[in-house]
Amino acid sequence: MIMATQPTWEDDFEQGWNAVHGRGSLNNRSDKAKKWRYSQMQTDQAGLVILDPKTPNNHAMQFMWQQGAGKQYDANTQKKAHLYGHFGQHNKQEEVWAFQIYFPEQGMEKDNQSEILVQWHAQPDRFESDRRPPIALDNRNDQLTVTWLYDQQSWSFPGLSNRNSRHITLGKTPKNQWISFVFHIKWDPNGAGMLRVWQDGNLKINQSNIAIGFNDQVGPYLGFGIYKFSNQSQYPKRRILFDNLRFWRVDSSKSSHLK
Repeated sequence: MIMATQPTWEDDFEQGWNAVHGRGSLNNRSDKAKKWRYSQMQTDQAGLVILDPKTPNNHAMQFMWQQGAGKQYDANTQKKAHLYGHFGQHNKQEEVWAFQIYFPEQGMEKDNQSEILVQWHAQPDRFESDRRPPIALDNRNDQLTVTWLYDQQSWSFPGLSNRNSRHITLGKTPKNQWISFVFHIKWDPNGAGMLRVWQDGNLKINQSNIAIGFNDQVGPYLGFGIYKFSNQSQYPKRRILFDNLRFWRVDSSKSSHLK
């Protein structure tokens, strides 16, 4: 079982947070912490490591988005409190991601404006346009939703991937408790892909032999935090916590199926 082995990458934020590159506010980074590849922080308070509200002496990564903030930055950074991981080695990589999310009741109230919490974003080939993320975990009107899509063509035109999109709602967004997620992904835009998602040990999505991802030279990369893509909310602030992010790259010749 792949999750019984040592992760390829992990971060519990006990040493703070850090990133090699960044846009927006670069405050609150710690040189002692592991370095994520990239950050987009809308304000000085967008990324903070705080004490766990449930477990004494444990720390977690808090992301905060604020209404009308970040106007001194580019239009994309204004919408985000986000960290990003490294690119996948290739576009048919198999991988497992495990993480925990805490939705505070004050900070994650029911909102009529959706937000992306976790996304696996694809890296376009040269001269290719940006596209929607091939997998995203959204909070939509107080419901958690997983969306995935694909495009088999070597050149993805803007908007083309929208017709190949599917989604499954996981249920009402739980509040004031840690929620554990596992995403087992095999990227393959040609139909041999897989997406399996567990929430608190319960298998919520079990899709095999599906097309998922894009026909790119490198594989997708993780992004997590708050991405308020409309840049609007019913509330002045949105706040969420992440902890214990772990990643396993699966050897395709020894493909592991979780139980």
